[in-house]
Amino acid sequence: MKGRLRVFLLFATFICWAHIMLAKSVSGVVKTVDGRAVAGVSVSDGFAVVQTDSEGAYQLMTAPQAIHIFITIPAGYSMGKARGIPQFYQALNTADDKAQTYDFYVQKTTSDEKHAMVAIGDPQVYKDRDVRVCDSYMEDLMQHVKTSLPGLPVHGMVLGDITGDKPALLNPVKELFARTSLPFFYVKGNHDLELGTRSHETASVLFQANFGPTYYSFNRGKIHYIVLDDVFYLGKGASYVGYLSEEVLAWLQQDLKFVSPGSTVVVALHIPTSTVYFRKNDAQQVLQNAAVLYAILANYRVHIISGHTHLHDHHHPAPNIWEHTQASVSGIFWQGPECADGTPPGYTVYLADGDELSWYYKAIGSPADIQFRTYPVGTNPERMEEITALVWNYDPHWKVVWYEDGIYMGDMENYVGRDPQTTADIVKNKSSYDYSWIWTTETNHLFAAKPKKVNSKIQIEVQDRFGKKYTTYVQHKKD
Repeated sequence: MKGRLRVFLLFATFICWAHIMLAKSVSGVVKTVDGRAVAGVSVSDGFAVVQTDSEGAYQLMTAPQAIHIFITIPAGYSMGKARGIPQFYQALNTADDKAQTYDFYVQKTTSDEKHAMVAIGDPQVYKDRDVRVCDSYMEDLMQHVKTSLPGLPVHGMVLGDITGDKPALLNPVKELFARTSLPFFYVKGNHDLELGTRSHETASVLFQANFGPTYYSFNRGKIHYIVLDDVFYLGKGASYVGYLSEEVLAWLQQDLKFVSPGSTVVVALHIPTSTVYFRKNDAQQVLQNAAVLYAILANYRVHIISGHTHLHDHHHPAPNIWEHTQASVSGIFWQGPECADGTPPGYTVYLADGDELSWYYKAIGSPADIQFRTYPVGTNPERMEEITALVWNYDPHWKVVWYEDGIYMGDMENYVGRDPQTTADIVKNKSSYDYSWIWTTETNHLFAAKPKKVNSKIQIEVQDRFGKKYTTYVQHKKD
């Protein structure tokens, strides 16, 4: 028995020494561009997380499988960009076994306690034509930032599926986002994998070569932003599941050690952690170990921002968590004028004021105060005797009421159905689409009411969760 124990201990010691020999010592400093040290900045290789000392210096032993060294950009600072991507990371020189130095330089900015983030879902371009349309959409974004967000620090977040498995289009997409002059951060999607490789790790190399780490964090004002990789490749064809690896979870726990409990944390990932009851709930559509993530985040005020479904939803998967699933900017794969649930292509603007977040949806080509569309009696096949409204940014804290000839009639009925305009567009144009699998799908953002009189004037009033009201009129006439 003692002999077996001795052998086991010798083997364990060998494994530990092998790991130490493979690890590399890295060090460096985080300073401002004019040479001032920045203390308390988190630095990581994706496994360990350390912080800079009073002189801005750090040192850590990198894991054998580490690819990058990266920092958590501190609040009140920015970094230089390459093709619009903040240079918060550097590729490790894995060929050199000697101790290495990686320095980072940041630029002091004005206060960013008030700032904005623009969330963009699934560009998923397949063709040069798609890139050109997406580029035109960025004109809308730049104009909105200029006129509606003047003076605010603004950054963008692309929530994965940057292309539709088209690596040759990655640079054109990066360039079109870079032309906005905003710093853009990127999430890895299932269409950003290098397919046909043998493992999850090798499939991620394509994204890493273009955008850096697949998980990381940064700070703005009082908000801690985290990007996670929840697309786990299975090493066969295009097979993947929604799953957070132990590597990602362990790093997340270390990252959050430097974030005070009760802080507001925004987590960006591709595959949603949860979904509304009538949507698909399989392993490719929803994060399979979401409960583990929720447990790690239990001491924080959390907003999870996801993409993947190309649909627009908001809901509470846990008492301290709001999840916002972002509609795709590509609509229905660049084929139709809306997403499959009727949401117009656009982006969500998140406004931070201290540790509080508010948000609104901005449809491409429409003013920000356009938040719903209406259908008169007889135009919605699902509700032929009723007026209906699609409220694309709806969540349960919104209120939708109606008036008939100036008389308050109460709440409109919330129901699950299909947007009539999107359905009609697909039926009409399906034969001209590039793809045979274009679809429409159900949404719970629909509302209906049956007029009491003929030839009446109907007013629909929508109030969002922040108290802002939007109004339109529908003329109800007897045929």
